[in-house]
Amino acid sequence: MRIWIDVENPPQVQYLLPLKPALEARGADVVVTARDYGNAFELLDQSGVEYTPVGASYGAGKARKVLGLAGRTRALLAHLRTTGRPDASVSASRAAAVVTRLLRRPSFVIIDYEYVSLSVFRLAGSRILHPDVIPAAAFKGVPAERLVPFAGLKEDLSFAGLDVAATPAHALSIPDDLVRVLLRPAAEESHYYREESGRMARELLERLAEEDRAALVFAPRYPRQVDDLERFSWKNEPVVLERAVPFVSLLKGVDLVISSGGTMLREAAYLGLPAYSLFQGDVGGVDRRLSELGRLQLLASPADFGRIELAKAGPLEPLSSNPALVDELAERILA
Repeated sequence: MRIWIDVENPPQVQYLLPLKPALEARGADVVVTARDYGNAFELLDQSGVEYTPVGASYGAGKARKVLGLAGRTRALLAHLRTTGRPDASVSASRAAAVVTRLLRRPSFVIIDYEYVSLSVFRLAGSRILHPDVIPAAAFKGVPAERLVPFAGLKEDLSFAGLDVAATPAHALSIPDDLVRVLLRPAAEESHYYREESGRMARELLERLAEEDRAALVFAPRYPRQVDDLERFSWKNEPVVLERAVPFVSLLKGVDLVISSGGTMLREAAYLGLPAYSLFQGDVGGVDRRLSELGRLQLLASPADFGRIELAKAGPLEPLSSNPALVDELAERILA
């Protein structure tokens, strides 16, 4: 059986690739394609996994996304017709879902945020793999037989097989006595982006610039976001992450994480690192669950910035909500 994994953005490298050895251990032949978006290729190269590059960033705006999706769909279809059709696909990719439908094969899509646009996945007849903390009713228009809830979180995949304690912290050129604040700004090209999220991030940058107890570690989603740092005079020079850093090493190298939503924020909360969300869109079931567990603080406005505790991080306590998730999903996909 041939299983196709398609990677469209950097976070998917972390939670899709652990499925590859689990599927192969059960006799599957697994092939990987990837889109040139953010530092996805760098992370894939670091992993040592063989992959085929197909497509690039679509850009912002609905029209560009539609054209980009159509173009990448054509490119993926041509590639797979040359190399051989898969028996199924596993991704979080709309293009892969459409291609798999055109090839008359089943597609499995991992989703842990219920407010993403589901229209393409509905039309493609994809099976939605989702954490069971998200109620089935949240996936409007998706037939119940195509919903596959699982116990645990997507981060159980990302951290599968990783020895967090043995992983060294990423070296940062920041004095040890300063609190290291990792900030991930908003995904401005996503369809669920809210300008309030971007505004919150910029206001927080202004406050952090005046803070003499902390140093900023800035993880931009797009190169242009680095320009926001130049608006302010910094007490301590920020560190900008210009290259991909393995996610566990990066998180172990900082004291807290602040992000406008997304995978990095959930990874930090999963590890037990202080995590704060600036996201101003609809809060999903996973973030609500992490908030209930006391692992994630949801900041509703700049008035909540006072809740951010600038302190050195203590010992990490990973959540490990379902350590068997990789094997469980591999079994479900092949079945």
